[in-house]
Amino acid sequence: MMFAAIALALAVTSAPILAKPGAATVERQTIVVTATPLRDTQRRLADCLARRCPPAEDIEASAAHAENLFVAGRYDDANTVLQKSIGRNHRHARDLPVPVAGLFRAHSRVAAHLGEGNQYRSSSYEIVRSLRAGLPANDARVVAARFEVAAMQLSLGKYNLAAESYRDIEKQATAIGRGDFARLARMRHAYIAYLQGDQTGARATLNAMARDSSAEARVSRIGSLVLLSRLDRVEGRKGDTDALIAELKQAKLDKPVLLYSPPLKLKRSPVQEAGEAGNALRLMATDNFDRTWIDVGYWVEGDGRVRDVELLRSAGSTTWAKPLIASIKQRIYAPLADPGGSYRVERFSYTSLWEQRLGTRLRQRSASARVESLDLSAD
Repeated sequence: MMFAAIALALAVTSAPILAKPGAATVERQTIVVTATPLRDTQRRLADCLARRCPPAEDIEASAAHAENLFVAGRYDDANTVLQKSIGRNHRHARDLPVPVAGLFRAHSRVAAHLGEGNQYRSSSYEIVRSLRAGLPANDARVVAARFEVAAMQLSLGKYNLAAESYRDIEKQATAIGRGDFARLARMRHAYIAYLQGDQTGARATLNAMARDSSAEARVSRIGSLVLLSRLDRVEGRKGDTDALIAELKQAKLDKPVLLYSPPLKLKRSPVQEAGEAGNALRLMATDNFDRTWIDVGYWVEGDGRVRDVELLRSAGSTTWAKPLIASIKQRIYAPLADPGGSYRVERFSYTSLWEQRLGTRLRQRSASARVESLDLSAD
């Protein structure tokens, strides 16, 4: 299913949440991608609707076509396809909880790239509601979906709400005997505490989790070590990475796990800079955020270093992308099981949230730019 749930195995990473249809053959300098053409997914969906196909088939065809539209940069069209399918199929959540939840998940991802904050928020909540409609309350998939809601809240700057969600997830996960989920929620909560200024308390929690040598705590132990390593680098500390490297070498990871990425600082326009002194224009968007995106390809070497970063294709202005590409070049990943490394393709959208201004029914873009990303790598 398009935009599958974020993997919880290493929840501190930006795990792939979009898989292109087909397969990819990777050689050191040649990338060959085989995918279903856009016209084929369009025809398949049209045929499905014409013969009034079953809901499960409708959802699958809609998701596949929306994914192709998204990859092609046609975000509005992808959003429309998903919204129409939701309108037809949301009532089937009791019988098809996982497919319907996947449909809302896909819509939430597209909405985020469009800057449609309300749609992003509502569809994230609907993922959980759809699963609850057809699964037992203690089903682990319901708890796992709540991580996506908390991630959405954090992405939209609702730190207190996200912290509350992670506390609730920890309690619910403990109640159903999922200690692994409970530890991941505790780890995420500690990270929010760090962002809110409680560096001492956050580090104490993460250090305690990193010292837990029990077999059932392995994932959260690695996750805590990864987070501590990131925080050390952000603060300019060298840090003790021996334990982390030892854990990661034993893990023999097949996919890259991001250990560090330099903070991304988007360039501010002169109008926005002037706005800090009180200019009312600071509330207005000064960039074009519509259909503005880039695809970046890069190799992650076996030792975790990044090389051969290149802009593969783009839409709209790319002036905003220079600091982003510079940041990607400085990323550090965990060592990989394959010494040959892994080739990645990542979509970045330059966007901003739509806002409703007081005194008018017209919407306008926020002046605060955002960069949304999705891993388009074929694996």
